[in-house]
Amino acid sequence: MKVLTTLILLPLIVFAGQLHAQSPATIYSYAVGNWRDGPVVEISPLFQTTEQYTTPQLIALVKQKWPQAFTDSTDIDIQRFATKSEGEESRVVLKAKYGRRNLPVDLMPAEPFEAPVPVEKSK
Repeated sequence: MKVLTTLILLPLIVFAGQLHAQSPATIYSYAVGNWRDGPVVEISPLFQTTEQYTTPQLIALVKQKWPQAFTDSTDIDIQRFATKSEGEESRVVLKAKYGRRNLPVDLMPAEPFEAPVPVEKSK
């Protein structure tokens, strides 16, 4: 019985170690502020990040990077994309959708920005 348990647990432990060792994938994101009712919908430039970030962490980064646009925003949402081209296309389409609702949109110009890797708390 003990041998059977060892044979079952050993591969599980090895597999779990491999999953933990994989680095998070690179993704691209942008933020949308005041997206419900304006007065001006703010759309940040696309920036590179990783899957490791949570939405609150990305919102904090956006507020730090572009304080003039997002500090007073009532609603902030983060959009995530696997490729840069998907993200850029989404920004343009979103601007057009808000334009159809007659809401002014500030589509911030693209600038290179890579979010730092979040520091994990030690236990």
